[in-house]
Amino acid sequence: MKQIITGCLLLALFFSAGCKKDDDKQETGSPVVTAIWPSSGTAGIIVTLKGKNFSYVRENNKVQFNGVDAIVIEAAATQLQVVSPATGATGPVTVAVGNTKTEGPVYAYVPAMEEYIVETYSGSTTAGSVDGPVTSALFRNPEGVAVDANGRLIVTDRGNNRIRMITAGEVKAIAGNTAAGYTDGAGATAQFKLPWKATADAAGNIYVADRDNNAIRKITPLGVVSTLAGGGTAGYADGVGTAAKFNQPLDVAVDAAGNVYVADNLNHRIRKVAADGTVTTLAGSGTAGFANGTGTVAQFKNPSGLDVDKDGNIIVADRLNHRIRKITPAGVVTSIAGDGNTGYRDGDAAGARFADPYGISGDKNGNIFIADLNNNKIRKINAAGLVSTVAGTVKGYADGAGAAAQMNGPTDVCVDGDGVIYVADLTNHCIRKITLMK
Repeated sequence: MKQIITGCLLLALFFSAGCKKDDDKQETGSPVVTAIWPSSGTAGIIVTLKGKNFSYVRENNKVQFNGVDAIVIEAAATQLQVVSPATGATGPVTVAVGNTKTEGPVYAYVPAMEEYIVETYSGSTTAGSVDGPVTSALFRNPEGVAVDANGRLIVTDRGNNRIRMITAGEVKAIAGNTAAGYTDGAGATAQFKLPWKATADAAGNIYVADRDNNAIRKITPLGVVSTLAGGGTAGYADGVGTAAKFNQPLDVAVDAAGNVYVADNLNHRIRKVAADGTVTTLAGSGTAGFANGTGTVAQFKNPSGLDVDKDGNIIVADRLNHRIRKITPAGVVTSIAGDGNTGYRDGDAAGARFADPYGISGDKNGNIFIADLNNNKIRKINAAGLVSTVAGTVKGYADGAGAAAQMNGPTDVCVDGDGVIYVADLTNHCIRKITLMK
């Protein structure tokens, strides 16, 4: 009887060995990692490594993410499944089997997805020009949003050629009327021609990038509109007041000293306007391109969004370079995020991808928020340089959790002192509000 049992066991072992899949056989030679999937993500997720010459004995494979040990949960000669380490950082994945070691592709850590809620703050998918309570007000292609020193929301209502303000739950027009034109004056007597975006200084003055008038306009707290610089004729010229020329100014930002910075779209430059209206060129050569450097050595390609960060640097949505750039007050230009290719990818800033980043805003914690126009998303770059998605999926209109919400051509974004995010949802004709889920 013992002989029969022994024979059966040997037979079972023979068939078991013969049926072992080829990819479980131990290969000879050094391990090779050909691909990792996913190539970016958070800590604590399962990552698959493809390659060859791994050990099918799980414990014999030592895997590290940028030098930090990972747990191997399944092993075969051509595939390993591992858990991304909790303390890991963006860097190459290495595999060691015995005395041989190989370096594979980079795994990019992204921050754990924060949960945001998107709601419609004012306006609806119906275009119009109606003041009153936020629940019944109407806008027509709102292009820009900005928060003033008193927490009031300024809306550049492009399609209505008006500058509007939302305060205490009410929408009211500050300046302009629905007729396009170029007239200085008070309130509704003033005229704009497709105003793009606006900003406010500490004294309550509002500055407007009046795109098709090629002018930077100023609105006092009493609603009186004047021209700070440029006016009427497209071109490029530094100088004082109306002697200066712009070519489609798209956005403005103001620093603590009252200097106004301009995203001069078709001149591919960032301009600076002093309080007395003197215009100079801070950065950009005038030729569309991509180059870091100081002043006119640097190059931009249709810059469309500006803000001044908490440290006094100018951050730029460099739209057709699909990058986020930074300019120091001395004019030194560097790149913050984006690899220059249009697309959609979160993760490490240098490898992230945007599709026409259009509006930009920094908060008091050093985070940067971007209205990613053709991805129909709001993106975030945290202080550690990691890019994530705050809200938005496919083009459309839907409130709800950030990961399910829909937008249609978001063109601008701003953040108030409490961290509430406002979005100019252009083609949906409304202002969206994004808050962190409690």
